[in-house]
Amino acid sequence: MKVQMNKLICSLLLVFGMSATVLAQDPASEDPNALPAAAATTSLTNANTKTEVQKLPWVQEITGKRQAMGYEPIREADVFWWKTVWRVVDLREKLNLHFKWPQAPFINIMIDAIQDGKVQVYSGADDVFAAPIDPKDALNVAGGGTDSIYVTDPVTGVQELQVITKEVNWNNVNKLRIKEVWFFNKQTSTMQVRIMGICPLYDNYDPTTGDFRGEVPLFWTYFPSMRQMLVNTEAYNPFPNGVRLNWDQVFALRLFGSYIFKVDNVQDMRIKDYKSGIDILYESEAKKQELFNFEHDLWEY
Repeated sequence: MKVQMNKLICSLLLVFGMSATVLAQDPASEDPNALPAAAATTSLTNANTKTEVQKLPWVQEITGKRQAMGYEPIREADVFWWKTVWRVVDLREKLNLHFKWPQAPFINIMIDAIQDGKVQVYSGADDVFAAPIDPKDALNVAGGGTDSIYVTDPVTGVQELQVITKEVNWNNVNKLRIKEVWFFNKQTSTMQVRIMGICPLYDNYDPTTGDFRGEVPLFWTYFPSMRQMLVNTEAYNPFPNGVRLNWDQVFALRLFGSYIFKVDNVQDMRIKDYKSGIDILYESEAKKQELFNFEHDLWEY
């Protein structure tokens, strides 16, 4: 009995001693709303540490590091027929809405590449890529650049010359022109196509009345020189439940709708130069059918 009493007394003394030590060492015990010292230190550490945001559940180790695969070499002797075709891609069509993907519209990708010096530009009338032009001159066609205006000081009444930057609404780019070459390769016995250039068309409106003036070709870019940039740029997949594509794949797989507005001819005429109204569309479809029939007629069934 005496031994049990001694053990009980020792246990009580030990408990009271630990409580006194905690109260003496914990200054936060005086303030019931204060955090413990360890918790406060952890909160400060977390507040000062930047957490990296990962957009996807996996680490993107391939995106942005791809290399554009070179085209298959073609011998001139293997090409016994070829035709140059100009097309228009209307970005307002349902089949082409991925070109206006809000997260990364295609025109913004082109403009950023041009401003960063990754893509050489040519005049909107130079679809043979003969004379490169300055990127600033190419972008100024849409009404951008700088301008000088006189501004009156409301206090002194003195007019001062100020330089302002004119903003361009790139949402007015609703069409793209594409130059491509169709050819029959007798080595592989296949009809093939290579895209040679892309030209955005800018919808020009009167700044005063808002009336539509017409479509302005901004600049041409040589497509093969863009491929390294396009292969590392993500594009929206127009098909449901699919993986993301890059823009080089979009053009290689021809995931866009278009119509022909010009085929090379001796007078260098566009379809609308010799057709009008609904006949322009009929002629465009006829030119498309000619390309199909040429390859089809080479075989016997």
